[in-house]
Amino acid sequence: MNTQALAFDEAPPLMLVLRSFLLAPWFLAASGVVLMVAGPGVWADRYTPGLLAATHLVTVGFLTLTVTAAVFQLVPVVAGTALPYATVLMPIIRWGLALGAALLAAAFLYGEASLFALAAIALALAAAVFTVPAVGVLWRLPRQKTMTPMLYAILMLAVALVLGLVLASEHATGAPISMGLLDTHPLWALVGGTFVLWAAVAAQVLPMFQGVHPWPARVSLGLGPLILGLLLATLAADAWADGVIRAVPRIALALVAATAAAHATYRLGTRTRRRADAMTIFWYMGLACLMGAAVVGGLMAAHLVTGLKGPLVFGFLAIAGAAVSLIDGMLYKIVPFLIWLHLQSQPRAPQVLMSSVIGERTIKRHAAIHAAALGLGLAAIGWPRALGEVAGAAWMADGMMLGGNLIMALVFYKRLVRATTDVLPHATL
Repeated sequence: MNTQALAFDEAPPLMLVLRSFLLAPWFLAASGVVLMVAGPGVWADRYTPGLLAATHLVTVGFLTLTVTAAVFQLVPVVAGTALPYATVLMPIIRWGLALGAALLAAAFLYGEASLFALAAIALALAAAVFTVPAVGVLWRLPRQKTMTPMLYAILMLAVALVLGLVLASEHATGAPISMGLLDTHPLWALVGGTFVLWAAVAAQVLPMFQGVHPWPARVSLGLGPLILGLLLATLAADAWADGVIRAVPRIALALVAATAAAHATYRLGTRTRRRADAMTIFWYMGLACLMGAAVVGGLMAAHLVTGLKGPLVFGFLAIAGAAVSLIDGMLYKIVPFLIWLHLQSQPRAPQVLMSSVIGERTIKRHAAIHAAALGLGLAAIGWPRALGEVAGAAWMADGMMLGGNLIMALVFYKRLVRATTDVLPHATL
């Protein structure tokens, strides 16, 4: 494991970030419950209330909750600079996102304007409390292959959230929905926020955990400005261009995403740790789905794929296939590593391997369930009556298994620490 130049002394308390990691999978499970209960009609198109509720449980409740915690963990360790007032701000961010995700899902399901307003308030508070200190710290840092793209990702994620808050306010007030934002909002969230943040984290964790040779810094440093420029070009094209010109920025975004996925897949193939561990399995699934989403998105931009099913396939591959799979793989490395790291600081604590925190067989069983959930979800788009509820049940099981495995990692940590000391620092729920 390559941990050179990392400032572990600046790492936040274990439970500060672990609480978010432990909470996030249950939103994934909740999205499966929604898909299962809503019935086959939820798969009719991307705007059904059930699908919008399930989507935002995943994107806000699982993805955003996880990545905000990861930023609070990575910035101090990689940059050596702690985010200010982290112990105060992190709980506000965590519960603001959790409450906002639950309220937003309920708002979509029941169509209540007041729920949209309450969700917007909770999410705006969480976003402000996260974005202002994170950007403030990252802005002052010198250009660096992980922190610089992370800054761009957070800024673009903030834009996506503002666009989402505009849509939520329109639902809350009964104003006409801004139809252009229905495409712009997810594009900034998925490509500008999630994709660039994944690339930033990958530049750090692949060399660290997989022995992958680091890619040139100019690649990481140039990705954020490139994606931001293409997203701005997309806005301009939507406003003033027509025909082929309007499609060019979206096709370029698809090419960038496909190239990054292919490059990361190649890099994984050159890793020094030849044995395929949990992270590798989940990342291969995620990268395959990222390439698939890029292909479908490019074909949609070129109007070669039309109809209601194309956006469903694209969204499923991008969110459930790519984002969830890649974050699952990172969680199965980051959580055991954090527990292992904090065990080293405990007096008389036994020496343990990272792989003993969550067993490889347990993780591989989850990988099999996750792969089945991906397959069933894609199949349900084509055959919703036969497979819609089954796909929802699979996603519920997927989230529950991830959540259960992470809880067992905490139990492992508590048991070892209690065996060696009467005091258990930073580990009370």
